[in-house]
Amino acid sequence: MFLDHATGVNGEALLKNKPALQLRDYQQESIERLAEKHQSGKKRVILCLPTGAGKTVTFSEISRRTLEGISRGRVLILTDRIELLHQAASTLQKAGLQAGLLSAESKHMPRQKVVVAMVETYYRRIKKGWKLPDLKLIIIDEAHKGNFRKVIDLHQDLYIIGATATPIAASKFEPLKNYFEDIVVGTEIHLLIESGYLSRPRYFAVPIQLTARIGTDGDYKNNELYNDFNKGVLYQGCVSNWQKHALGKKTLIFCVNIAHTIHTAQAFGEVCSQVRYVTSETPDEERQATLRWFSHTDGAILVNCGILTTGFDEPSVECIILNRATQSLPLYLQMCGRGSRTTSTKKEFIIIDMGNNLDEHGLWHEPRDWSYLFWTGKAQKTLNIAPTKKCPDCQSIVALSVVVCPYCKFIFERLSQEKRKQEEVQTQELSIDWSYLKQMNWSQMSVPELIKRAQMGNSHTGTPYKVNWIIHRIMERDNPRPLLEEFAKLRGYQPGWVDKQLQEYAKRNNHTYSF
Repeated sequence: MFLDHATGVNGEALLKNKPALQLRDYQQESIERLAEKHQSGKKRVILCLPTGAGKTVTFSEISRRTLEGISRGRVLILTDRIELLHQAASTLQKAGLQAGLLSAESKHMPRQKVVVAMVETYYRRIKKGWKLPDLKLIIIDEAHKGNFRKVIDLHQDLYIIGATATPIAASKFEPLKNYFEDIVVGTEIHLLIESGYLSRPRYFAVPIQLTARIGTDGDYKNNELYNDFNKGVLYQGCVSNWQKHALGKKTLIFCVNIAHTIHTAQAFGEVCSQVRYVTSETPDEERQATLRWFSHTDGAILVNCGILTTGFDEPSVECIILNRATQSLPLYLQMCGRGSRTTSTKKEFIIIDMGNNLDEHGLWHEPRDWSYLFWTGKAQKTLNIAPTKKCPDCQSIVALSVVVCPYCKFIFERLSQEKRKQEEVQTQELSIDWSYLKQMNWSQMSVPELIKRAQMGNSHTGTPYKVNWIIHRIMERDNPRPLLEEFAKLRGYQPGWVDKQLQEYAKRNNHTYSF
């Protein structure tokens, strides 16, 4: 990688040099494919590896191979979490590289050949005139986050690798393909589970009625989501489901905001003495002490909001509770992934979904077409989410195709031919990309398209349109009766409904129909 015109060193070194770290097959293959991309002229490439696949190990080995055999050259690794800063430095040391750290406390630019920096600190220092000479390669950890774009803009001519588990940009208006030229997908979650590198998940879910609207960031408005979850029955439900499915297991809980985190910890504190919480307001020293306590305490429960989604690696976690809802696929995968590490005694973990996240995003471990999402810049709803069902005996959520429950061995009834056909149609509908409807004129839509457009809702708020919206759109047509009849048939309305709608509409609008 990483062609060096001054020394003549090129990407072949990445392919030929022996690793200092013990690499898994897919990590070695990922490095080779990155090298091929760079040798073909691609300067900015995404490396997609799931949580638990060893991104830090992979880009530490890339750093070592890039610098090996050249007298002048440096690698810059950027992150936005202090935990990831120290994690990267530790792994680099195992690869035989001494890393210099650049954070807000740094008074000078590090002189080491590998620099691990906080992105905001690096950007501010560069804008003030600081220099990092002989820079050959930049590696961005969690590259899907928007705060790295400004650094990319400063280094248009350098080789850049963006490492992420979810190559979907936070903003749909600035997809990653605007900043990176290609992508390498190293492996997938289900393959890591099959190889024994990650624990196998067991799912439980409790549906919730959500009223929160979608904000400008594409996720639920925080205050409205808190209102949905800040109810006594839901706090009790969260605790009772933990008691039912994960009693005594070390548990990590994700909440909506600080108030929700505190209330949830109080609810669990009534039934368990080993409960603590951390938030953005928790002092750093206390946070570190709490994380040490959690690591060394059997059956501990740790509640948080927005703190332990990235940069937190605790293999002993046995249960994840999603005590919130999210529209963000990256956030969903990151939360679930916190429980996926294996130990000598742990090969399975529990996910309890209290926020309809399984319905929204599908099972955490199911395959996803990351290359398609990268190139199209589309959100998670474009994925063909595999349908699921609940086992009536043990309540586990399993794929619809499962015949025998893997947990309690319950045998599901064979679907009737008619019901199977209906579900196949529903599954096919999930795979259709309906995004074109948002640019289509209502007067040109078929009845099924109007129904789907109503479900998609307002483009700004995401609030679905009601049935009257569909009827009104049909009534605007020159000849609404055939469309109304089709709509009535699809909805199963009684005979006479169409005539009643026409009569009421004519009366309201002082209009007479001649058909």
